[in-house]
Amino acid sequence: MQQKENQRVKLTKRLLKESLLSLMENEQIEDISVCELCSTAGINRSTFYKHYGKPYDVLADMEQDMINDLSIIWKEKVSGQWTFSKGIELVSTYLKEHERFTKLLLRDTKTDLEFAGKLTGSDHVKKMYDRLLADVKDPESRRLIMTFSTTGSYQMIRQWLLDDSTKSPKEMGELAGQMVSIVIKDQRNRHSIL
Repeated sequence: MQQKENQRVKLTKRLLKESLLSLMENEQIEDISVCELCSTAGINRSTFYKHYGKPYDVLADMEQDMINDLSIIWKEKVSGQWTFSKGIELVSTYLKEHERFTKLLLRDTKTDLEFAGKLTGSDHVKKMYDRLLADVKDPESRRLIMTFSTTGSYQMIRQWLLDDSTKSPKEMGELAGQMVSIVIKDQRNRHSIL
């Protein structure tokens, strides 16, 4: 009975997520009501409220699904051989594969900024920077380089997706890696001169 219940919950959540995507193609999330979402999903409101409080909660669940997927991908594909370029390539590949949802997130400034914070604040990103910036000792410089690299890479990927750029995910990774390498090299050179 428990397994059947879990399958029913998964189905309900999947229907709500797919319906929210469909509605977001024509409306902003703040304009989507619970009634409209439930009607589109073919479920009643009491079922909705068993799992979520508002449509934003469904969106947050979808974003968290992406973060979880990326964590698994990065652990499986990168493990101990992490490079910034490879990380950006993997993120670009995943976001391109989920382009419909990603573009809906990225077109709206509010949801875009919230998603960017979740994506760039994840544990795997922090671990990557620990390795990448191991010899940058000044905490303020580390924090500023992380902010520049993360925000710049995120905005670059955002523009790439929204513009339907012809660059491949691998090219995106290489480009981001080149830019970050320049910043880190410059920081190292400044400290070695002092």
